[in-house]
Amino acid sequence: MRKSSVRTLRQENNARERALSRESQREMTDVVVYLRGQDLSPLDQEEIRRDILEMVWEAEARGETMAQVVGQDYRTFCQEIVAAVPRRSRRVRMAAAVEELLPALSVLLGIWLVKKVVEALLRGEAVMHLTLTLGEAISMGVLLAASVGIVTYLCRTALEGERGRSRGKGFFMAWAFCVALLAAIFLPTFLLTNPLLTLWLPVAVAVVILPLLVHGVLARWMER
Repeated sequence: MRKSSVRTLRQENNARERALSRESQREMTDVVVYLRGQDLSPLDQEEIRRDILEMVWEAEARGETMAQVVGQDYRTFCQEIVAAVPRRSRRVRMAAAVEELLPALSVLLGIWLVKKVVEALLRGEAVMHLTLTLGEAISMGVLLAASVGIVTYLCRTALEGERGRSRGKGFFMAWAFCVALLAAIFLPTFLLTNPLLTLWLPVAVAVVILPLLVHGVLARWMER
């Protein structure tokens, strides 16, 4: 199935979801977030989403709610559906993980590039050669790892509701995580200033664009 077919199916599903009640839309959002974190191809995700949407739409036409059709435990319901879908090969799963990281990597490299150019201009220095420090590389790695962890956590807990959650504990953990993340991002930048590599500006621009090109190639390969 080509990528265009996945895009078309996603657009159709978005239209189906807008036809549901607000409560069902909110619950479907949690379901979609949960599905995004499973070992499913984009096409499998949208096909499962379409089937659930049709079930909910038919239920609402009969005057029933989503919970009356799916059951109160949405997580178990989704797990049973996902279990029936063939697992992707290890090679495809690894390619999917890399493909999802590449746009974020390109953004971080782009921010680094702009930051270096602005700093050089403010100091009145030439901007044709940009130096990446060890601390900056570590900070980008930490940001990438943190983004993966946050997305994974949100996807895995999307259908848990309030079960087993403590607001006080959750707030403390979020606060502690933010402090640790900021420290892990900024401390290496200021403390580890030894040069890692120096890039000619056109090469640096190419390095920023390269992850997006690889992302496109991998996305097309996985949609075949």
